[in-house]
Amino acid sequence: MKMALTILMGALVVTGCTAFGGDMIIRVSGSVPASGLADKPGESCQLGMVSAETGEQFPTRDITANFSTAMMVVAGPKAERYYFVAKCDDGRKFRSGEVTISSRSSYTRKFDLGTLVENDP
Repeated sequence: MKMALTILMGALVVTGCTAFGGDMIIRVSGSVPASGLADKPGESCQLGMVSAETGEQFPTRDITANFSTAMMVVAGPKAERYYFVAKCDDGRKFRSGEVTISSRSSYTRKFDLGTLVENDP
């Protein structure tokens, strides 16, 4: 009985992230069509992740016109929908389509957002 309990506890620890979720690193790539941004190395955009269901915004990352960056998200086994927003130094804002993120291994951890679309104010 004691051995069975030890094995069960070990199995729960090993599968914890898949069953219960936790911090997960994702890779996000794409491009921002900000006019002249690629020619102005001092200017950049801030890319943030937003929950499509709650509107909760997560910390941003500095990006350039063509980007590939790692971001951290707290993900559980239930798939959640997110989108990404880029706010650039020139005042323009851009948005991606929605992506689905889950800690389950059947979901990708690499997202190619393509070219973000400008948001009208």
